[in-house]
Amino acid sequence: MKFSVAAFVVSAIATVAAQVPNPTGIFNVTSPTPNSPYVAQQILPCTYRIFQDVDTTGITLNIQLSSTAAGSNTTLVIATNADVSKSSNSANQNGNITYYEHSVNYNIPTTVTPGSYKVSFIANGAPLDIPISILPAASSTALSKSGSASGSSPTSSGGSIFTGDASRMNFDLTTKTMMALTAVAGIAFVL
Repeated sequence: MKFSVAAFVVSAIATVAAQVPNPTGIFNVTSPTPNSPYVAQQILPCTYRIFQDVDTTGITLNIQLSSTAAGSNTTLVIATNADVSKSSNSANQNGNITYYEHSVNYNIPTTVTPGSYKVSFIANGAPLDIPISILPAASSTALSKSGSASGSSPTSSGGSIFTGDASRMNFDLTTKTMMALTAVAGIAFVL
């Protein structure tokens, strides 16, 4: 009994925390996650869910990346008229709830200045802003120092591949949720 209650609470919190609801009630954003770091020259996933009871007729969804630095007016278009269709290709189930999930993978340009940004999901003029930070791309000089860019064999640090810098681990939301649920199950089992 303790296990089922604990698992239910953690799963409910993880599900709610994983989504940012749009104030107009049209969709929820599952990615990017608020205040997460992303790297220039890599993918910024923009994933949103539209629920079954939402009438998408006449809905226009645009997605933008904008700098929040003082005095900056940098705004990049991620998607214009993003997909809000409700087709069998995008349909998913969560219990007895049907939703339609769409994703746009945006390659962050190397010209983007590192700093604070927001990803704006704008549905019919009403924005939902997700704050993120963008880190600089790996420099080519760092690659050439390791030998990878020059064609020679990479140097070894003498350690295991498992003893690398733990700060580089980046798990997706599903993996983090499963790790949390496993930890709760282990604690509940001990109790």
